[in-house]
Amino acid sequence: MAECYQAPADTRAYSQEACEALMKTDFALLERIGNVIASTKKTGATIFTAGNGGSAATASHMANDLTKGCRVDGREGFRVHCLNDPNAIVTCLANDFCYADVYKIMLRTQARPRDVLIVFSGSGNSPNIVAACETAKEMGLTVIGFGGRDGGKMKPLCDLCLIAPTESMEQLEDLHMIYNHALVCYLKKVLSTTWDVETVRYPAGGFRHAIFDFDGTVSLLREGWQPIMYGYFTEELLKCPNAPGKDETYALVRDFVDTLTGKQTIFQCIRLAEEVTRLGGTPQEPLHYKTEYLRRLMERIAQRHAALKEGADPAPYLVHGVRELLQALNARGVECHLTSGTDEADVVAEAKLLGVAQYFAGIHGATDQNSTACSKEQVIRALLKEKGLQGAELLSFGDGFVEIELTKAVGGYAVAVATNEAKADTSVERWKRERLLKAGADCVIPDFSNPKRLMAYLLREV
Repeated sequence: MAECYQAPADTRAYSQEACEALMKTDFALLERIGNVIASTKKTGATIFTAGNGGSAATASHMANDLTKGCRVDGREGFRVHCLNDPNAIVTCLANDFCYADVYKIMLRTQARPRDVLIVFSGSGNSPNIVAACETAKEMGLTVIGFGGRDGGKMKPLCDLCLIAPTESMEQLEDLHMIYNHALVCYLKKVLSTTWDVETVRYPAGGFRHAIFDFDGTVSLLREGWQPIMYGYFTEELLKCPNAPGKDETYALVRDFVDTLTGKQTIFQCIRLAEEVTRLGGTPQEPLHYKTEYLRRLMERIAQRHAALKEGADPAPYLVHGVRELLQALNARGVECHLTSGTDEADVVAEAKLLGVAQYFAGIHGATDQNSTACSKEQVIRALLKEKGLQGAELLSFGDGFVEIELTKAVGGYAVAVATNEAKADTSVERWKRERLLKAGADCVIPDFSNPKRLMAYLLREV
């Protein structure tokens, strides 16, 4: 069919024709291909790409984009390998066996069932591509093809095959590259709500004890507490003679509230009193601010408490996957402790309402409403002393600045849980991520919705 194709007379006509062909693409199929690629993040599968000539360049480019171009929120890209890239291996196999078997042999050596093979071929009849597809099918891989014209012998061997709608070899190669870049942009969007780990430092394993923050890490019962505190504290500061504008005041409040998150609530109220003094006002006692803040908070969450007491499902008020992770840690002999800056009586009551209290060897919170002794620091020090625990045997999970800093100070491994509490999905709350990384977090996760993979990661298991 190539000889029947009449090339356009000039570059403008060529480009116009390519654009028209592009818009005839089966974009629904292209998105299905994107979803298959995205699914390898959950399965840990490897993606193999391959082609010849110009298609080899596209296969190599896709491997580059899946490795680097698909990094979202500091997470690694995909596990991907371009079969036509290693020149020494390709020429060795072609010389000692035959060129038609090059990709086939590489797949047999490197691939596993449930991996993915993506091939590019304008004709669909290249012997090494056909052999690779046949081998991949035998081995249990998912085969995706980007082809042209009638798809050739490659098409029936593919689970998904997108044919570029043009008779021009040049244009179909152009379209294959556009498909690659369209997939990258699509995948970035998908990956923003796909569970994954952002690694700063890898864990060494060998953990004996784990500390969990409560609000935002285990519980979503108090979701929305930050805007309530931001708003109330801003109101108080704006009463001061030397208060800046509303936006600047709000930013000031948000900064110190976020930095102190993880310590007892009284610390944030003490800081509020200090800021009132600095701005020329007359401060109330910190306990007064705490009492009013808790009154406003309870107005928001009273219905949630009532629903749970009446037997409602606690799942909507738990961070995704936390129950399963706690069960897995308990099964592996890791002793878990729950710590919080919230008053201890409230933490105990809410942990029971949520059905997670039984997973913790101890539940710790603020025991004195005016106490400025950091309950989390006390728990960590006690574990180190009473259990003979080495710092490296301590694992912590939290969405606040304080627990990250405390864990790192004793040599533990700090997992930042950047939960997006308002959306309650698997997207990362970016302001939390930035704060927790500054605090020294060793890795960042959005929640616990892939507990099996998280356990394997933390315990250094394959």
